[in-house]
Amino acid sequence: MSRIRLVEPDLASDDIREMFGRMEKLGFTLLNVFKLWANNPKAASGFLLIAEALYAEPKLLPRHRELAYLRASQVNDCHY
Repeated sequence: MSRIRLVEPDLASDDIREMFGRMEKLGFTLLNVFKLWANNPKAASGFLLIAEALYAEPKLLPRHRELAYLRASQVNDCHY
């Protein structure tokens, strides 16, 4: 159980529900991290803007997206 309340779609405001719909339209599963960010609409909308910039048309092929993730991890000395 999380310490911070997760915003469930059926209890969310109209704005948050609309953001959840946009996330799902991009192909995201409605993960708990999205429900967590919904407690702060500015944070949720900021993530959504980034996600739409990266995942909206034209889409990267999954292979190229994985290469970008891998390279970013290497550059930042993160263990992938």
